[in-house]
Amino acid sequence: MIKRNKLREYVSWYLLLLIPLVGTLVFNVYPLIQTVMDSFENMKGMFIGLVNYQILWEDDTFRQSVVNTLYMAVLGVCFNVPIAFVIATMLNSVPVAKNVYKVVFLLPMIMSMITVATLFKYLMMPGEEGVLNFLLEKIGLGPFNFLNDPATSRESLIVMVVWKGMGYNIILFFAGLQAVQRELYEAAKIDGANEWKQWLYITIPSMKSSFTFVIITSAIAALKRFTDVYAISGETGNPAGSLNTIMLYVYRNSFSTLNYKDLGKASSASVVLFIIILLITLLNFKLTGSDNTETRLPRRRRRSLK
Repeated sequence: MIKRNKLREYVSWYLLLLIPLVGTLVFNVYPLIQTVMDSFENMKGMFIGLVNYQILWEDDTFRQSVVNTLYMAVLGVCFNVPIAFVIATMLNSVPVAKNVYKVVFLLPMIMSMITVATLFKYLMMPGEEGVLNFLLEKIGLGPFNFLNDPATSRESLIVMVVWKGMGYNIILFFAGLQAVQRELYEAAKIDGANEWKQWLYITIPSMKSSFTFVIITSAIAALKRFTDVYAISGETGNPAGSLNTIMLYVYRNSFSTLNYKDLGKASSASVVLFIIILLITLLNFKLTGSDNTETRLPRRRRRSLK
């Protein structure tokens, strides 16, 4: 009787897992396999081997999209993650109204990317029509053609994306800071550690899993960016292709009316993007470590706190 009840319990568990498993297979695994298969075919569905990948290798536009994507992803993560962590640390030390601050930081994230892009287009318009240029001219700087100049368009887009997405990372870091054991700080105080050393030797090492998650999710989101680029530059990726990303390249070869559609080339570009994301994720796990073991304060480190 007991075995039968356990069997029913196991069956119910597996039935509950069946729904997300089927969803993953249908909406994630199958499209990935189909994309890989399409990357080896031409528009007529004939197998052509690695021809599409050779075309990508020789395509200056695709190489430019890879460089732009990696540049904006690396720069965006390098700005987003440290700033979000510092703000989360400051928020964690605020004695009152923490929930109010969290809501304020989350407001940009709630806004749609199209709304944010439209807002920043008006803020960064050239001449006195743009709010930012108007203010810069009042202090003797500018005007700058932020979004229409290849020298500043990518950096301007990064500022917009960091502003919108930082709130999510702040909340993640804040949750991680709340989980750090208070006993570690008390032991460090007894050993004579000041707040700076507590932050350096306790807080940061204890946040390793949070850093891993935030860096990976931020990098993946940055590598797959499309909506913000499309809203600012349209299908072309102008000015001078400086905003041309891999996802925009895939879109142009799949759905755009500006050029000849080539699903095989678009699928090949998607596979290349998938490989880049996979390699960056594995590299991040290798560099930061993927274990979630409890952070301890070794004797050698405790001596360094004194």
